[in-house]
Amino acid sequence: MKLLIRFSWVIVCLSLLSSCGEPLKPYERIYVDDPEMQMTTTSCKNFEHYVQSIREGAVSVGGTKGNGGCGCN
Repeated sequence: MKLLIRFSWVIVCLSLLSSCGEPLKPYERIYVDDPEMQMTTTSCKNFEHYVQSIREGAVSVGGTKGNGGCGCN
């Protein structure tokens, strides 16, 4: 019974992973090259700063100064 369950999970996982690499159709490529999809250097740097400040804990998500990096209030 356990072998059947494992085999079923393997089949499900393989079927899900096999559909991940579908190529884009020519009419779908215009959406990938949309200017809104591109990260400019300014937006990329702003996003990196945002993520780094949350990781460090020095600045809260809202952007105001927090009480420190330990997570204490």
